[in-house]
Amino acid sequence: MEIRYHHILCLPRFQGKGYSADFCKNMANVKKRYNNEKSFVERCDEVCAHCPNNKNGKCEEEEKVKSYDKKVKELISLGKKPTPKEVCSDCKWYYICKNIE
Repeated sequence: MEIRYHHILCLPRFQGKGYSADFCKNMANVKKRYNNEKSFVERCDEVCAHCPNNKNGKCEEEEKVKSYDKKVKELISLGKKPTPKEVCSDCKWYYICKNIE
């Protein structure tokens, strides 16, 4: 499974809320299939497939999510566990994730 770096923060914290019913259904499916056997990518992935911000395979907020990916990649390379507070506190869904470890 190909997963965008910052989505390793989103998947375990997903609680059925999202952009649309289609997005939520896809996210729940990806979360169910998600495991430690994954390839990290820095482009749209399976989570993005049903996101309304995905326009022809590119995120409308690409610069923002690229910064999230870069920070997660950096923390992993340092042997640290990334957290939403460190990576994506400006995300519109942060209010859900901030209290979940």
